[in-house]
Amino acid sequence: MLYAFLNSRYYPLVGPAIDLRYRLPRKKLSKMRVLNVGVGDGYSGLAKQMPFLKFGSLTMIDVHQPYLSKAEMKTWDAKKIIFVNVDVRDYPVEDFDLVLTFDVLEHLTKEDAIAVMKRIKGKHVLFGPLETSFRHNHFEVESQEHLSMWTEQDFIDLGYKTEVLKNFHCVDGQIFDAIWALK
Repeated sequence: MLYAFLNSRYYPLVGPAIDLRYRLPRKKLSKMRVLNVGVGDGYSGLAKQMPFLKFGSLTMIDVHQPYLSKAEMKTWDAKKIIFVNVDVRDYPVEDFDLVLTFDVLEHLTKEDAIAVMKRIKGKHVLFGPLETSFRHNHFEVESQEHLSMWTEQDFIDLGYKTEVLKNFHCVDGQIFDAIWALK
């Protein structure tokens, strides 16, 4: 807990399974160029923590402009912050020390996601659901559709260290595992 107070003015209360203090490199965050892929609506436990981390520079990208607009209205501890409305497939992910993809990869085809992951040169921390079957939900925002299914073995095969959170992700009464992966 001391690290939270040293790292930020205030830190939201989140469970240890999604506490970024235990998932991100603790040293030199203030010197890192960080890319946050898929800003989202800012309501997830992971998104709520992002404004309180003191990154050297933070680039926030999303394909859905209203999500970026919500993020721009928050107060951020990052020394420098940039908001960009762009698809990660068209963005230079290789230019960052740390790339964060939280609840993003399932929204890309597996082929596209793997192509992006292979371009990342710095550290890559990802979080997402491990779905056993495609969901046929229809979302108001097209970018929220789930286009690919991932297994832990997929990430291991790509050279990631993994941790599976059993029965973590619940959608429409279905329960899925979630995964943390780091490379």
